[in-house]
Amino acid sequence: MTACTRMSPKVLVARLSHESHSFSRLRTTLAEFGREELLFGAEILERMAGTRTEMGGIIQAAQEYGWELVPVVSACASTSGPVTRAAYDALTEPLLRALAEHSDTDAIVLSLHGAMYVDGLPDPEGDLLFRIRQQAGWKVTVAATLDLHANVTDAMVRYADILTSYRTTPHTDQFETGRRASALVDRTLKGEIRPRLQVARRPTIAGMDLGRTLGDTPMTRLQARARQYEAEGFVLDLSLNAGYYMGDVFEAGPSVLVLGDGEAEDSRCLAVANALMDDAYSWRAQKTVHLQSIESALAMCQAPARRSGPLILADYTDGPGGGGYGDATHLLRALVQANLPGTLVGLLYDPESARQAVAAGVGAEVDLLIAGKTDPNFGGGPVPLRVRVLATSDGRFTRAGPFRTGTPASIGTSALLQCGEVRIIVASNRVQAEERGQYRVLGVDVEQLNILALKGINHFRADLEPVSRGVVFVESGGIHATDLRTLPYRNVRRPIWPLDDETHPNHQPLNLS
Repeated sequence: MTACTRMSPKVLVARLSHESHSFSRLRTTLAEFGREELLFGAEILERMAGTRTEMGGIIQAAQEYGWELVPVVSACASTSGPVTRAAYDALTEPLLRALAEHSDTDAIVLSLHGAMYVDGLPDPEGDLLFRIRQQAGWKVTVAATLDLHANVTDAMVRYADILTSYRTTPHTDQFETGRRASALVDRTLKGEIRPRLQVARRPTIAGMDLGRTLGDTPMTRLQARARQYEAEGFVLDLSLNAGYYMGDVFEAGPSVLVLGDGEAEDSRCLAVANALMDDAYSWRAQKTVHLQSIESALAMCQAPARRSGPLILADYTDGPGGGGYGDATHLLRALVQANLPGTLVGLLYDPESARQAVAAGVGAEVDLLIAGKTDPNFGGGPVPLRVRVLATSDGRFTRAGPFRTGTPASIGTSALLQCGEVRIIVASNRVQAEERGQYRVLGVDVEQLNILALKGINHFRADLEPVSRGVVFVESGGIHATDLRTLPYRNVRRPIWPLDDETHPNHQPLNLS
């Protein structure tokens, strides 16, 4: 890695992002990336410039720094099962080909997740960075942004010069993270810094309160300490990663990444990483979200409202944002039976019912088997209901909330249905609840609801929680399991908390939420 002496550094940029649930029966194909984000070449600049995303931040920074930016590929798919090897190869090939075509590249800036899992390849991000190094050597500066839920592997640290992660959950600082990575690259190219990475972990696959930073949380306090270390000067950047415990990779779990300036600072930077990781490890069982049973959630729905806005029931264990199938039906059954006025259930992943409703047309009454079709063992099977079709949509909208602002999105062909006092949204795309735009495509004003039962874990909170009268996180038996000891791990290091009693003699089952 050497300083760039050209007036306009040539910088390749690419995005390859997926959070993969290792134990899901689904597979993430190239078509799944196509439904969310799959762009090539100049199209990336056209579509992503001005958006509050990592790519938006990188593009803006490149303009300011005078880089010759070479956009290659930008691919992202919603959290689901492992990525197929065919999809991984199809997405990495353009980047490796671009490297060969642009042998005078000075830097590569990647937008990764850090918790991708490919069939037969548990650490694809480490593999990609290794292959980049094989082709480009060490003269090229290699940087990557990471999700706060990255499982940071030794290979990622070894083959990247710069890694920097989001600092918020919900992830509303993606743009800033792209800018931050770019600034570090620019300083490196100018010879101002010599970045070196240090990482610390502990024998735990869970912790850091899943990285939640809404309000005064253990994670916000840890982030504040990280910023203090950065202010001391020898730490260039400090990333706190909560990890993704549904990723069955050896290094899965929380980690602390410290980026230092030069080899002389290695020991001090590693000491900082260890100090913060020790702190996080000491409160690994603390959490700010506590799951309620469906019965308890219904009782809260029936209590007098103390403020305006809907009561949000977040079907946590079925949240697609954590790898849930998005079609569990236990909560739907309970709400249909309760028949409380102003109730909306959705988004439910059910392309079959959506197609049938669209074919029947607005105003028609139709008998449907709703949701529960991916795997009835997790959250319940299909619910037979006679419903009236209130509205249909192609599901397309542009994100306007704080999460990925300005990017196009779609819930797919979808329908708004009525069953008694309960309205239901069935959608053809398996997506997490994010913002009000997902409901507006079907004419639903979220603020006017009494109860909103959605499939969500974190990101909906940025846009939907402020207009609600409260959020109740519900345990519905989905695949985003809360007792990790029920999952068939094969690759994680052992012993590790909370899977192994021998790690902690006083171990108690942990309800992760």
